[in-house]
Amino acid sequence: MDSKTEQQLLKWFDEVPSGDEAVDSNSDIDEAPSDHVEENTDSEQSDENNVSEMLNVADMSSRVPIMVGKNGMEWLKHKPHKTKLKTAQANIITKLPGVRPIAKNATTILDCWKLFFSDEVIQDIVRYTNQKLRSLQSLYKRERDCLPTDYDKINAFIGVLYMAGVLRSQHLHTYNLWSSDGTAPEFFAAVMSERRFHIILRAIRFDDSDTREERRDIDNLAPIRELFEHINQRCSACYTVGIFTTIDEMLEGFRGRCKFRQYIANKPAKYGIKIYSLADAKIFYTYNMEIYAGKQPEGPYNIPNDASSVVKRLIVPISKSGRNITMDNYFTSVPLVNELYTNHKLTVVGTLRKNKPHIPADLLSVKNRPVCSSVFAYGQGDNKCVLVSYVPHKNKNVLVLSSYHDDDSIDPEPKDAFKPEIITFYNKTKGGVDVVDRMKSEYSVTRKSNRWPFTIFCTLLNVTTINSQIIYAANTQIMLKRRQYITDLAKQLTAAHLQKRASISTLSIALRQKISNICGHKNVIPTKKQQGNAQPKPRCEYCPLRKNRFTQHSCANCSSPICKEHTASTRYLCVECHGKNAYEDSDS
Repeated sequence: MDSKTEQQLLKWFDEVPSGDEAVDSNSDIDEAPSDHVEENTDSEQSDENNVSEMLNVADMSSRVPIMVGKNGMEWLKHKPHKTKLKTAQANIITKLPGVRPIAKNATTILDCWKLFFSDEVIQDIVRYTNQKLRSLQSLYKRERDCLPTDYDKINAFIGVLYMAGVLRSQHLHTYNLWSSDGTAPEFFAAVMSERRFHIILRAIRFDDSDTREERRDIDNLAPIRELFEHINQRCSACYTVGIFTTIDEMLEGFRGRCKFRQYIANKPAKYGIKIYSLADAKIFYTYNMEIYAGKQPEGPYNIPNDASSVVKRLIVPISKSGRNITMDNYFTSVPLVNELYTNHKLTVVGTLRKNKPHIPADLLSVKNRPVCSSVFAYGQGDNKCVLVSYVPHKNKNVLVLSSYHDDDSIDPEPKDAFKPEIITFYNKTKGGVDVVDRMKSEYSVTRKSNRWPFTIFCTLLNVTTINSQIIYAANTQIMLKRRQYITDLAKQLTAAHLQKRASISTLSIALRQKISNICGHKNVIPTKKQQGNAQPKPRCEYCPLRKNRFTQHSCANCSSPICKEHTASTRYLCVECHGKNAYEDSDS
């Protein structure tokens, strides 16, 4: 995929910043460090030395063509001669990228979204939420204040969350969203009352409360495990990522109580829940995720959390598919890269920390090395890696390891930077997860909460809008801005509930009109005054005008409109007719 196509994709999602912030495929993307300390991988331009110095800086005084790391690993100084021009097994693509058959028939926005949040998932949320609502009913004086929810109401609740995210009002107080002074959007009041929204927000749950404590004994993620695993499985079942992928971490902001909450100083949220992610480096489809749950209790979920183990779990859906993975120096190591190449037929490009024992001293030394110079080291035997040391600034070098490349090619652009193609490739493909993280935050549904399962639920809602839009665009060739896509999704999620609500006979005319505006058709029940054949109520003929007393009763004899005060009998006779009847009775 060329740079122009990538820019077009970003425009679909309405994510291209303006001016100096525009995404440049040739520019370095700042790495997002975790709670680990990463080496700087930025590569900047310099014009301080001549070409001959830049391209030939190896210690030519040594005639030995081998460099040795601290652990004894040997590296060749020069590219080994290859007699066969054959594609490496790790670079043979076995799974074509694109929408998988299970998702091919999804051609509407709602259908694409339901690939992840299916009807069964929503029904489970309804059942678990009703468990909580039943336990809360004793706190309310009126039964109607804590009624059970249903399928349409939960869909409508999610639609309200999406609409608040589109309007960037996810952190705005609900009073401002439901205000009746004319400053609030009419969408929220039309869908549900503020009280009902608060009750569902308080009660929404994602697991069976009857078995939760038992499951918590073996799993820190028990309250969200079922939903998270389902959505995660659907991400890899509905779409196949492209050739280039990225592994990185996301931090979902959360400051409540959580035993596995992380503090990462250089993340915007600072505190939160860490999620490792595998995403497409070009299309930004999230393919696999794993929540960092800290040290798990003894049991099936007690798994190692070291970087190599995390990577090997994330790559399971793409194992032996010929993909390349770009990752930062927290994950990259020579043994891991060789294992992925040999056992999983996957290549890796990643920055390398300088304290790794496999790195030769020749690549660590920067003394007397010209700026923009490069030194290469080539693995031999079972070591399938190429290691490059590049000097972007004086007395500073960057180490990048690759099993995808096998030569010392220098990128001709920009002319005075002399960057190795390995580093240029890394800069182009390392931002997949970072772009997903930025797109999530652009129209995030996450609301302030002290319940970490709800924070993860909001993360899943954010991720599925991105993934479902990618599938929608692939199936229909309709390229919507991401804002428009989420707006349409919110309307479709609330449509069924709005139709039911409009049929309530006691609903005010103002609310009916709001529902009519949102649904796009007339469903307002007119009053008698609005009906063309209706006549206004007459005034009582015997009351003074100052009383202005209207009535629906009339005299049984002369049909004069009369009020109850001027009614002589239950037959509704006017006073005059009643007098006549009395006179006639006396004559007889």
